[in-house]
Amino acid sequence: MARFSQEYHKNKSRTNYQPTRTVTEEQIIKGCKRIDRKAQRAFVDGYSAFIFSICYRYMGNHEMAKDALQECLVQVISNIGRYEDIGRFKSWVGSVCVRKCLDILRKEKRHRHGDVDSAPEPFENSVANLNLELEDVKVFLENIPEKYRIALNMFLVEGYSHKEIGEHLDINESSSRSLISRGRKMIKEAFLKQKRMEENKLLKRDRGDYGHLSII
Repeated sequence: MARFSQEYHKNKSRTNYQPTRTVTEEQIIKGCKRIDRKAQRAFVDGYSAFIFSICYRYMGNHEMAKDALQECLVQVISNIGRYEDIGRFKSWVGSVCVRKCLDILRKEKRHRHGDVDSAPEPFENSVANLNLELEDVKVFLENIPEKYRIALNMFLVEGYSHKEIGEHLDINESSSRSLISRGRKMIKEAFLKQKRMEENKLLKRDRGDYGHLSII
């Protein structure tokens, strides 16, 4: 595990999540299936940043995400023999890591969704109808309660259906819709709040720029 951690920290600043230039994805897969150390190192080097981004979205803080990263790396490498869908390796890795993160949270009993099983979906007002890009949503995800963050990650980022979310979180489809709808509303309200704050800062700055002027 220390090896995985060292490799990750050497490469965590990378924004390119693809495998290293000298080793192809196919070579990584075949090598990891043979338990080849160089292939495993290449996998860690090429995919740690991608996996960490998933862990951080689900765990909600940096330290827990680092711990989850280690478990996800082991989970992928331990189960890579099951991978057969050529050409969709990154998607498969992502799915394995999402399931592992949910499993970690479930074991820690940190997410409970039963309180929304019979709750109606919130009224869709003008705030909830505001269109936001996915990148805007990701910025605010870590600031909303965990159960909404997890559901939104699965629905908006990973592309899970309400049925699939329900199966993973042990809730019904109606509860999934409620979580998504409420979570979206929270994010949009946070977005508007930040926008107002930025506008107020600009207004204060403009007042400061012209406050020294006197009327002749």
